[in-house]
Amino acid sequence: MHRKHAMLWLFQVFALTAGLYGCQVWVTSSLTYDTSKITPTHVLDLGFLKRLLGVKKGTETHCVLRETGQMPIFFYWFRCIIRFWNSLLSSNNPLLEKVVRADLLIANRSDTWTYQVLHALQDFPASQQFLNAIQSRKSINLKQFKLTLQERIIGSWRELDNLTPHDKHHSSRVMRTYYTHFGVPLGIAPGWWDDRKRNHKPVLPTYLCLEIFKNLSRALSCLRLSGHNFLVQRMCQQE
Repeated sequence: MHRKHAMLWLFQVFALTAGLYGCQVWVTSSLTYDTSKITPTHVLDLGFLKRLLGVKKGTETHCVLRETGQMPIFFYWFRCIIRFWNSLLSSNNPLLEKVVRADLLIANRSDTWTYQVLHALQDFPASQQFLNAIQSRKSINLKQFKLTLQERIIGSWRELDNLTPHDKHHSSRVMRTYYTHFGVPLGIAPGWWDDRKRNHKPVLPTYLCLEIFKNLSRALSCLRLSGHNFLVQRMCQQE
């Protein structure tokens, strides 16, 4: 296994899981991309991935995550939250049942667990069934939720279909350039979080799985992710 491939595997097993510890309680206010990207956990995770690739600190986050086959940290947090919710409902502990009922009764307060989870669910489409489940104290199909959340995240890439880097769009030009020239089309094997292989890890770019010189691997990462300091890159960012 190539060193970078191995490091990404170790990152998933140890670093990422450390960032999930106890998240069912403390992370409910950071369950969207915008709110999660300012958390120390997100900053540390992205810092590791960028150092591993050898790209500059300001490299587009979406591209770094896709290049390394990662989902944003809030995806893993949200998955833990839904598992926790299902566990609460299946528990035989009468105290936990009272806590769930009490929190639902004050779900109109922004500092409550239920309010923050419901607010985060409203951030992506096709979530009404999950909102209804929580409000009526019913369990949520975790597999279906994961697929919906994945589609919400992948949707930011799907919007770039049939666009060129020069087309006007709310996404960054770096993101459009990466998608146009280097991103594997979504839903086509061996695609990134492929529609037909959602239970499998995304396929990494070939160069991350090969034993090549460190400086060459870094050069490829910088080229693919526009993570270099060439003048042409700075000019593109100013357009």
